[in-house]
Amino acid sequence: MHRSPLAAAAGVLLAVLAGCGAPPAGAAAVPDRPVSAVPDGAVLDWRFDDPAHPPGPRGPAPAEVLTRDGGEVRPVRPGADGSGGAVAFPAVCSGEGCPHATITAPDSPELNPGARPFVLGASVLVRPEEVTTDHGSNLVQKGVSSTAQWKLQLDGGGDGRPSCVVRGAGGADRTVARSTAGVADGQWHHLTCRREGDELTVSVDGVVTGSAPVPEGLVIDPVGEPLAVGSKGPGTNNDQFHGTLDDVYFAVG
Repeated sequence: MHRSPLAAAAGVLLAVLAGCGAPPAGAAAVPDRPVSAVPDGAVLDWRFDDPAHPPGPRGPAPAEVLTRDGGEVRPVRPGADGSGGAVAFPAVCSGEGCPHATITAPDSPELNPGARPFVLGASVLVRPEEVTTDHGSNLVQKGVSSTAQWKLQLDGGGDGRPSCVVRGAGGADRTVARSTAGVADGQWHHLTCRREGDELTVSVDGVVTGSAPVPEGLVIDPVGEPLAVGSKGPGTNNDQFHGTLDDVYFAVG
């Protein structure tokens, strides 16, 4: 496994992109759709605009890129708002030795919401060929299937339908809100998971596209678990995301 600061992984390519003054090949135009509206007081706010610093003005700790088998997190321009930057993850690959990459940060009490309302979100650009049939694509999460957890993901296959997952201690009380709308169309979309009272909702571009009831008083405290963006980790069977990501945030209340 290889470790590197996000700045080191990003700097050279962004310098090249800045010099050529053009978006990467195949980048989609920014649609006339809602993009990220980061809530005031967000405890996580990663914009991926400046390769010389950790990804965003707010976060639990400086981010670190973990990679395996040649994986990388590539900076690209423009980001979801038509300016700034975003990050692209390894391409689809099958079999042994596939490249893996994740952006991670240590546990922070601010990212353990307990029974309180919370919202998390991310902007994604995914093409049909970047959605695989053999695994889901994890976008942002804290905790895994055997612990308390909150997670935003794209489910495997089809048109890339997002879903939100929450679990209580020990992986109990799994609740999934699945979107009826897919996002694998090569354009930017903003995805949101929200837990409010006894309901978990998933939204695409500001429209609720799925919901599920949350057990009364469910406590979601993935204490000791790191934050992971782009996959659940660099190891095998990591549910690697293969598209482009921007505007990752988390807010409580």
